[in-house]
Amino acid sequence: MNSQLQFLIELQKFDLRIFQIQDSQRKAPDLLKAAENPLKDILSRLQILKNTGETLVTQQRSAERELATQEDLLHKVRSRLSELKTNKEYQAHLFEIEQARKKKDSIEENVLETMERVEENKKTVQELETEAQEAQKVFDAEKGRLESQFAEMANELADLNQQQQKVADSVEKPLLARYNRLKTMRKGYAVAEVKDGSCGGCRLQLPPQLVAEVRRGDDLMDCSYCHRLLFMAHHLEVETLD
Repeated sequence: MNSQLQFLIELQKFDLRIFQIQDSQRKAPDLLKAAENPLKDILSRLQILKNTGETLVTQQRSAERELATQEDLLHKVRSRLSELKTNKEYQAHLFEIEQARKKKDSIEENVLETMERVEENKKTVQELETEAQEAQKVFDAEKGRLESQFAEMANELADLNQQQQKVADSVEKPLLARYNRLKTMRKGYAVAEVKDGSCGGCRLQLPPQLVAEVRRGDDLMDCSYCHRLLFMAHHLEVETLD
């Protein structure tokens, strides 16, 4: 088998792994973002709850001040009963007292409802804070795992680049240039194995004469359709045994 083709096959193995690692590195930010999304979602909900809690506390204090004002008004209205002289005035004043009392009761009910909502909000905040702590732990662990994986990939990539360069140095320059053009055009696959008379790259059936020439392995042959350089597995096995 043509020795140059052997080098190209070996080169493609390195290049494909290099492409795979580089693709994973490009996806690294998205992986980290996906890992952080559950935590960010919880923190966002937590902030909304805290803002709601602050609003409820403000409403509660406002309602309590309004209740205190209404209670003071009701006390003053009741204190004037002894000053009334006629029955008509007395009945009108009783109505005024009743209206003031109803308003006080309504405000008081609003205060109690707001207090309940404040307490419910505090409880939910506490529960979500616990959930956020757990989510933070999960994210920190996943982030550490991913960063460790990325570091390993970087080390492997550096090693692969060195090995790839050594093999590339063994390929004749015109052929290497041809290989690199095909690699760019064919998404990393510049060399393809012939299987059952078909190109392993484009899957199209090859002319019998071309298949025969590839089988002999004397010269570099390319696919009639995708122009990938062709080889057969049994040639590699023979070379390995030799």
